Amino acid sequence: MKKKPIIGLTSSIMDMKVKGEINPAVHTNHQYVKSVTEIGGIPIVIPVSNAALAKEYVSICDGIIFTSGEDVDPSRYNQDPSEELQKINFARDETELPLVQYAVDKNIPIMGTCRGLAVINVALGGTMNQNLEAEHIQEAYRKLPTHEINIMEDSQLFHLFGEKKAMVNSKHHQAIDQLADCLKVTAVSEDNVIEAVEAKDKGQFILGLQFHPEELFAVNTKMLHLLMSFQQACVKNRDKNKTSN
Repeated sequence: MKKKPIIGLTSSIMDMKVKGEINPAVHTNHQYVKSVTEIGGIPIVIPVSNAALAKEYVSICDGIIFTSGEDVDPSRYNQDPSEELQKINFARDETELPLVQYAVDKNIPIMGTCRGLAVINVALGGTMNQNLEAEHIQEAYRKLPTHEINIMEDSQLFHLFGEKKAMVNSKHHQAIDQLADCLKVTAVSEDNVIEAVEAKDKGQFILGLQFHPEELFAVNTKMLHLLMSFQQACVKNRDKNKTSN
């Protein structure tokens, strides 16, 4: 039996009340754990830590999923915070931004959803629109696809979905402003909000999504295929590294 790929899941810190006391707890949406298990991976939760430990996590993971959560601190892309900026987590940025850079340097497959898309873009040199105009804000129940995206034909997403349009479940108030140079846009919403990006280099698996396939994989085969493509990239890269070593 072939060994399952180890897939890291980034996390945040959430205060939990236990017997009247508030205690900080490691937190990530369990849907990420379920989705990784479903596609045949071994999920491990990467806690908020520091750049040094981020490098260690890259050394043990066959792939990393950057999960949803807080806004990226705008100082990370040389901007002052706007009044509409929501909760940030400085320590989480300290972990995840170098985690992206180390993973890309080692050619470890990475995928990001929502905040994860922002983290990937900022870590690689891009910027964010800190708050979309009211008429563009997409608020959706994450378990229901509620709006359409247009998919570029020269993309991995088009290859997986097999069509130029798809229904997705975005829920966000920020979006990519300036795209990192090493990325390309692969899907946009009807109002031209960037919904998906991937690496320009076809030898690098980078997939950033504004939507949440981990919430839809059980009822949407296209989302399951998308997640499976990530798992296959993790296995391929792991096996390649074993051969080279």
